[in-house]
This record gives sequence, structure tokens and C-alpha cells, in this order.
Amino acid sequence: MKNKLLKLSILSIILIAGSCSKYTEGLDTDPNSFSDSAPELIIGQAQLGWMYLAESNSARYAGIFTNQFTGSDRQYLNIEVYSITSTVFDDMWDDAYVEGISQAQVTKEKAIENGNPQLTGVAQITEAAMMGEVAALWGDVPYSEANSVDDYYTPNYDSQESVYAEVQSLLDQGITNVGTEDASLYSGNRLASGSTWGVIAHSLKARYYLHTKEYDLALEEAQAGISSVEGDLEIQHGTSAENRNLFYQFTVDNRVGYLTVDDSYLYRLLDSSDDVDRILTTPGDDTRFAHYFNGFELNTGDGGRFAQSNSFPLISYYEVKLIEAEAAYRTGDEPTALAALNAVRAALAIEYDAEFPASTATGNDLLLQILEEKYITLIGELQTFHDVRRTKNAMGIPPKTGTEIPQRFLYPQTELDNNPNTPSPTPGLFEATPVNE
Repeated sequence: MKNKLLKLSILSIILIAGSCSKYTEGLDTDPNSFSDSAPELIIGQAQLGWMYLAESNSARYAGIFTNQFTGSDRQYLNIEVYSITSTVFDDMWDDAYVEGISQAQVTKEKAIENGNPQLTGVAQITEAAMMGEVAALWGDVPYSEANSVDDYYTPNYDSQESVYAEVQSLLDQGITNVGTEDASLYSGNRLASGSTWGVIAHSLKARYYLHTKEYDLALEEAQAGISSVEGDLEIQHGTSAENRNLFYQFTVDNRVGYLTVDDSYLYRLLDSSDDVDRILTTPGDDTRFAHYFNGFELNTGDGGRFAQSNSFPLISYYEVKLIEAEAAYRTGDEPTALAALNAVRAALAIEYDAEFPASTATGNDLLLQILEEKYITLIGELQTFHDVRRTKNAMGIPPKTGTEIPQRFLYPQTELDNNPNTPSPTPGLFEATPVNE
């Protein structure tokens, strides 16, 4: 009898447990913990990764390396004198690959599955832009095996040249997929542009052909790229704590005094009272100086270049037109080069309501004027670092210390510790990447 009651009791427990499971199924799942998301939402995270790569730590370091900015306090004093270890690049590498590129790749795969070519194209363009910058900053990097942990826990490194080639291929695919869609598509309130995504992609192609010194192709793509300042692709900022200009966040909210322009070469170049003269005399630089700087600080006040709600370019008309200018010069077409430079000067005169006289230069003087205008106009952007290295510092920008300007970002310590495929011997800060050798 006891055995019978025991059996009935066990059966009752099983039945009750089985019955309850029907009513409680799913209640142990956190509704705020997402295991998946729509690609239309994931693209936003990918674009945030792109924005962070362009406007945060990487841009500040590059600006110090190229003597636009000055490292003035705490750990930034070490950056100022190029005393840098691999550990400081851990977060930048992670932000690029994990927060940005991987999210673009997930978006791309899901968009293909859903039969959405426009979103596929936007994801391809976003991935290509980030991968191009990673290759530019570090040289040989993982790509073909990157972000596939199950298959490649320690991915091999692809050559810098092959990564650039894949970037160009991806941009071509993106152009086909996006068609004539405006760049506002799938940009939310993060990005703004008066161009189409196809025009943005052509502009990026021009940028990366310039990196690889394929000047004929850079010229062709630049002439298909952004054609007015209204077409710039810009990061949108506001006054909320999480949406402020990232230079403002760093210099005002987080690290006051770390990053200044005290005695920087760019500061002296724009300061009409200093002994450093511009190659092309520009009275309007007094107005531009006040827009960029407030004393020895970045101008973060209302209307300043680094104001909390001021936008930041991912790629601009000024950049594309100056790519056209240099590429035309490099391919022997000085009239086109001069016209492109003077188109930028005319646009700057309108922007600042100030005098930016047209150039009449020829020969090497014209090239130096193009490079100088780009160095000044693209303040805080990674492209100035890429230009200085690519041209072997043709402008003669003085290093912060010693005789050389850094040639690359160091491979992060996390990669050196965990991936045996990291290049060995490990290249140092002053070792040129392959395309710049």
C-alpha cells in the first residue's frame, strides 16, 4: 500500500510539473535580453562603430601624431612624445571589429536572407569604410577570417594590399545594391547627407584608391563623388549627454586639459601672428582660427568647430575635391588640379564669409598647396594622418619629438597575447605599413 501511494505521489508530482510547465513556459526569459534583432536595427550599431572609429580615440591620437593637437596632461603627455604601448590600442581594435565591422557583416547577411538589396548595400558600404580605415591604421590585418570565432578562433592576417582590394570590391557591390537611394536611408538620426549612398560609396572608393596611390582611379571616383558641401556625410550630434560631439565629450565632459593645441603646428600655421607661414596666403584663416580654437583649447563653445551639437564629417565635399586635386596633379593634369583646389577655396570663402584667394600655383608648389589645404581643412580627421604618411611628410610637419612622425598604430596587446598569427616580429610605431614603404 505504501508502495502504491508512493507511486501515486510521484505520478502526481510529474503530472503537476508537466501541467505547470505549459503555463510558465517562457517566463524565465528576460524580455530585455535580445538573442536576435532585425537587420534594420543592427545597421544602427554598425554605424555607431563607424562613427566611433572616425571621431574618438583614433582621431585624437592621429591628430597628435600629425601635430594638429597637443597631448597636455596625464597619459596624453606620453602620446605627445610617442611613448605608447600596445595596450592603449586594445579598445580601438575591439571597437572597430566587434562594435562595428561584425555588426555590419551581420546586417549584410540578414539583409541578403530577407531579400533587401538596399540594406545589403548600406551594410556593405559601412563595412568597407571601417575595414579601409583599419587597414590604413594597422597595415596587415585579419579580414577574410575575422569575426568567425567558431571557424577561426585565431584568424590569419591578410595583407594590407589585399584588404584594400576587398574594400574596393565591397564598395562596388554596395553601389550596385543601393541604386539611387538617398544616404538618409537606414541612417536614422545618426547620419545626415544630401547625397545618395552610391555617391558616398564612389567618394570612399576615391579615398582608398588615394591610399594605395592608384591616382588615375582615385581621380575617376572623386569626379563621381560628393559634388557640394550639402552632400557631406555627417555624424549628427545634439545636446544630450550621449549624443554630444565626441571631441566635446572628451575635452569638456571627461578629460579636461588632456587635449589642447598649445604650440601645435596647425595652431601656428593658422595664427597670423606666428612665425610659421602658410604656403598659400589666406587672410580668411583668421576667421577659421577662431572657429577651430579658443586660446590654446579646442573651440567647444556655441558655433565652434567642436561645439557639443556640431556635426562631424565621415566624408566630405572638401575631402573628395582635394582628392580630385591631388590625383589630377599626380596624373599630369594640372589645370584640373588647380580648378579643384580653387573650388574648395571658393566654398571655404562662403562658409567663413572671409577671404580665401584663388591659387595660381604650378608644379610642386601646387601639390604642396593642395596637401596643406587638406591638412588644415580636415582638422581632427584620420585622413590627415594617412596623407602625411603616404606622402612621406611632403609638407615638412615637425615631429613632436625626434625626427620621425609615427607610421602606424601598434597591434593591440590582446591580439599579441591571444593570436599567434599576429605578425612577428611585431612592427614598431615608426615602421611604415606596406602601401607606404
